[in-house]
Amino acid sequence: MTRVGVTARLIAGAVIAAGAGVVVAGGIAFDGMPQNVVPVSQKVAPVAADSVLTCAGPLLAIGRNATDASSITVAATQSQVSTGDGTKKSTLKAPDVDGDGGPLRLITSASGRNTPQAAAAASTTVKADDLGGFVASPCGPALMDSWLVAGWTTTGAADLITIANPGEVPATVDLTLYGKGGETQPAGGNDVVVAAGTERVIPLAGLGVGENAPVVRVTATGAPVRAMLQSSNSVALDVTGVDQTTALPSAAKRQVITGVHVTTEQQDNPLTVVRLLSPEDDTTAQVTVIGEHGSTGPGQEVDLTGGTPAELQLPLAVGSYAVVVSADTPVVAAVWQATGISGGDDFTWAEPAETLEAGGDGALVSVPKGPSPRLDLLVDGDKAAKVTATPVGGGDALSATATPGQVASLTLAEGTSYRIVTDRAVHASVAFVGDKQLATYPVSPPAAASAPVTVYR
Repeated sequence: MTRVGVTARLIAGAVIAAGAGVVVAGGIAFDGMPQNVVPVSQKVAPVAADSVLTCAGPLLAIGRNATDASSITVAATQSQVSTGDGTKKSTLKAPDVDGDGGPLRLITSASGRNTPQAAAAASTTVKADDLGGFVASPCGPALMDSWLVAGWTTTGAADLITIANPGEVPATVDLTLYGKGGETQPAGGNDVVVAAGTERVIPLAGLGVGENAPVVRVTATGAPVRAMLQSSNSVALDVTGVDQTTALPSAAKRQVITGVHVTTEQQDNPLTVVRLLSPEDDTTAQVTVIGEHGSTGPGQEVDLTGGTPAELQLPLAVGSYAVVVSADTPVVAAVWQATGISGGDDFTWAEPAETLEAGGDGALVSVPKGPSPRLDLLVDGDKAAKVTATPVGGGDALSATATPGQVASLTLAEGTSYRIVTDRAVHASVAFVGDKQLATYPVSPPAAASAPVTVYR
């Protein structure tokens, strides 16, 4: 090879080596640079959803048709009171009921990103050979999962579960019964299809006969539903009350039940009973009763077997009370109270009241027609709370001070909606107490606004 050829090869090799060095050096340099590029993001508040409330609907009766013992008919219509700007009302179809027996649906349209506030409630009185008493219940949102803690399937009871679907797509509902045999999946409660804009009615006895303390879990897929239980009872040929009970949104380790009113001295028969269930695990629940002058005594312990309901009788003197249930595992609870067990008496199921937090715009509640309506309060914590109820349509505000460890109340006007504002966390219920008339339901906190969503671009 000539000297020129060797020199050319050496020069080429040097160039290649230098290039390789640049690549290696570049690789080292790139390794030292950040590899994760942070995308541009922005917090965006979702557009608020409409407020959709569904009422309990008219009182229903089963078995009035002599030729069809399973037929369901309307026993009494209800009167409603509501609030909410631009609320649109419509009636859901009820294919299981003879005649026009669907519940009322109220839709309050959202404005931009502001969550609309609305409230509604309904009431009625019925006097018939097979049904009698006063009922009042709030109109509320549909839920994917809820609990019915009320009713019986023993002799004299004629209880009905109503499942309303106020949405635009069908829902499939499963009913789980918790009774004396524990948790069961009755055939009558499996895959119940509730078409959009309709209500289904299912006799509670169809899930299990002979249950004196049933609890029903309502689980929906496809769309949320509004579940309620109409419970009634009779002794021999005497009707002894009727109630429409809303479903609890969830089990919790602490349940606070306000609006318990004892109107009659209890003698041989218990007139105040708390029903309890720990759905999953065995536990011991602590039941504490608080009156107008403080606790009525040390709490009582109730041993609960997971999946099996239990009841505790509360021999209370005439007065107003709150019942606090606490346990190490989530439980559901409700209090049954009655004016008596004779013909013409009445009863109601008092349910847990969620916490109303301090400040903000407060919570809306509607008070339908009924005897001596009142707002019953129990404060959380060890400091007094000032609670104000302002009529939505105008008028003088009402106020009460809730002292820690004591129940408090203020008198409300029937046929009126109120905005409830408190300076400390409280639990509240609306109660109606009259001559052989009882009804109560909890005040719900306002719907929470959707959390902001992070959008990347």
